[in-house]
Amino acid sequence: MQKWKRIEPTKVQKVGWRTIVTKTFVTPNGQTITFDTVWPEGQYFVHTIALTSDNKVVVSRCFRAGPEKVFDEIPGGFVDKGETPEQAAKRELLEETGYEAGEMISLGVSHKDTYMNATWESFLATNCRKVADGPTSHEVEEQGEVRLISIDELIQNAKHDNMTDALAVFLAYDKLLELKGVAQ
Repeated sequence: MQKWKRIEPTKVQKVGWRTIVTKTFVTPNGQTITFDTVWPEGQYFVHTIALTSDNKVVVSRCFRAGPEKVFDEIPGGFVDKGETPEQAAKRELLEETGYEAGEMISLGVSHKDTYMNATWESFLATNCRKVADGPTSHEVEEQGEVRLISIDELIQNAKHDNMTDALAVFLAYDKLLELKGVAQ
């Protein structure tokens, strides 16, 4: 399979706080196709599976407007300018849960959707400890109810549509089983 050739012009527009990038391509057989994609090109996000010293998973129970459901979410968000992905993951964990990360392990990068320009890096944070009484962020969408759940419950959340970042659980799966003491 050949990569398609991108042609100009590229159109960028803001819709609320989202960015829509319209891209046009020519396929190897000469067909021209246009796509609307989300997020600025090169946007980088992080999310973190955070574990306490006794291997409880730190989540934020919150409402999500798209699916109109309450989820047990792992912390995550934008990597700000001048920030490394690991620094962003630590910041988001503190802002959304009031927990500070111990050791940080990168689990890898992924793309969530074929129409997103963004890259997501997943982290596993171990030995996390509570340093604030709940979220430190003042953003309403980050004001969830902080909960500690088991690794098994996290895996079930990922399997049964009770969280949005289930791919992070897949990337961490072997390590989570190891931490639980399950032979692979």
